Amino acid sequence: MKRVLVIGAGERVVGAVLPALWCLRDRFEVAGVLARTVKSLPVAGETVTTIDRLDAIDLRTIELVVVAVTTKQVPRVVTELARRGAAHLTLMLDTPVLPPAGLHATRHFRSFARVIVSEDTIALPPFVAARRLIANGEIGRLRRIFFFHCGYKYHALASLKMLASATTVTRISSRKFAGKRRIKDIELDNGVAAVMYEPRDYAIGKFLIEGEHGFIADYECARTPMRRLEYRLDGPVVRGVLVDGVPEPRTELDDLFDAGIDASVPDISPMGSMKIRGLLELLVAATGAKSPHYLPSDAISDNLQIQIVDKLGYLPAPSVLTRLLGLAVRS
Repeated sequence: MKRVLVIGAGERVVGAVLPALWCLRDRFEVAGVLARTVKSLPVAGETVTTIDRLDAIDLRTIELVVVAVTTKQVPRVVTELARRGAAHLTLMLDTPVLPPAGLHATRHFRSFARVIVSEDTIALPPFVAARRLIANGEIGRLRRIFFFHCGYKYHALASLKMLASATTVTRISSRKFAGKRRIKDIELDNGVAAVMYEPRDYAIGKFLIEGEHGFIADYECARTPMRRLEYRLDGPVVRGVLVDGVPEPRTELDDLFDAGIDASVPDISPMGSMKIRGLLELLVAATGAKSPHYLPSDAISDNLQIQIVDKLGYLPAPSVLTRLLGLAVRS
């Protein structure tokens, strides 16, 4: 049993972190939830009372610290944990990890045993299923990915790189239209292209993946040959994915998710439930031998790229980005 300290008590903690840890209660013990004030939080029909002082927890007994606070608060939290002795701790930070003005806090990362990112969009069930089909050669060489209102900024870049098995983004251009509508054209370092339609709206969001010999989509599409993904819904909860009508193979984590998650989770939705399912994968990997593939440096870079593109309409040369990132870290 691994002891976990959760820092934060907002929507992310109540709607995802605590429900995920509840599903994994045979593996993780929540030693405490640190908030600015003492309050009661709902978890699976019960309540958890927060603490308001880090001194109330003996960090020597903790293995994993999950931080889910506002981005502006993260530098202070990281600095305080490092000051108290964190060489044995695995630190899990939400994306975008740090604000540009707080990148100096990266120097404290070396104080921890490991620093990882809780980017659950790299483990969403439909993306995992699509990645399996791509890896098995079901649609041939991957060419292009379309996100129709189903991706959000740096989260979308993480998902795209996961689907394409890419490492970095090499080009982004953004076209603005009326209201909040934008279309981003993206190129990845392995030659795969992507088109992202904004704004994000998970209620209508869909995706289409184009390969050399076929397509993958989570909606009715006339293109052929098509591998069709569907969601197995139980009210607002997604309990699995079907490929051409056949359920994806189940795992132990699917069973734990089904046993622990229902409509009582605050503000649960199809996307919210899939994020909890993705978070299960990341939590299990956090203290295991296999570390998640999305690193703090990835999250920081993706966030910086998106912020620049939204201001300029394009992504500067990599050398310019490197200089900007270096200046931010040293400031």
